[in-house]
Amino acid sequence: MTEDRLTQIPTNWTTISSAHTPGPDSQKAMNELVGRYHDAVTRYIHLKVRDRHLADEVLQEFWTKLLTGKLAGADKDKGRFRDYLRTVLHRLIIDHFRGRKFQPLPPGDLLDSSTPDEDFDRVWRDAVLNRVWSRLETYQAVTPKNRYASVLQLRRDYPKASIEEIAERLTQTTGASMTPEAFRKNLQRARAKFIELLILELRETTHPTSNEVVEAEIYDLGLGYLYRRYTTLADR
Repeated sequence: MTEDRLTQIPTNWTTISSAHTPGPDSQKAMNELVGRYHDAVTRYIHLKVRDRHLADEVLQEFWTKLLTGKLAGADKDKGRFRDYLRTVLHRLIIDHFRGRKFQPLPPGDLLDSSTPDEDFDRVWRDAVLNRVWSRLETYQAVTPKNRYASVLQLRRDYPKASIEEIAERLTQTTGASMTPEAFRKNLQRARAKFIELLILELRETTHPTSNEVVEAEIYDLGLGYLYRRYTTLADR
């Protein structure tokens, strides 16, 4: 894929811009943002703000700011969308607690958003993997005779089982008979497709969207082991 083509890929930056630009695509873009980040934002805020009532207040403030256009100033030239989102959430938590002067800040370093935040990285990584799995399941659903999601899930669920055993499990669970050799080939292709979809997912959250930037993001998120393993195994 050429660099010119990469610059045309819709990203979170273009989505948040579209969500706050009057026109027919505004509501669609807003729905995409809410659907994409609702679970991750909710989980992160509840991890940082241990009081459920206060966490819900911060969450309500975040969604209000998003829906009323107060987050429209996102600047893609600053790099990764996840860094922008984390900074927004940090500031919301700090401002909320400072407004309640009797309430101390939650534990952890929230004052410097440039420092690593393992909670946020873990939540974001889980969200990325969940969306990639969803993409793979959708790909299987719309592609005739495709079993990529099924075979990869079985391999993940039974990592020590032989190919013969999990090929038999596929027959039992889906009714789709597959020889061990066919299962092995499908597994290789499924791993390659998973990495392809992972790269596609991450291109939507980085700027620029070059291969080098996306690969660096894979390693920064702690997914290098998966990238190396699936890429190597898919090439066999």
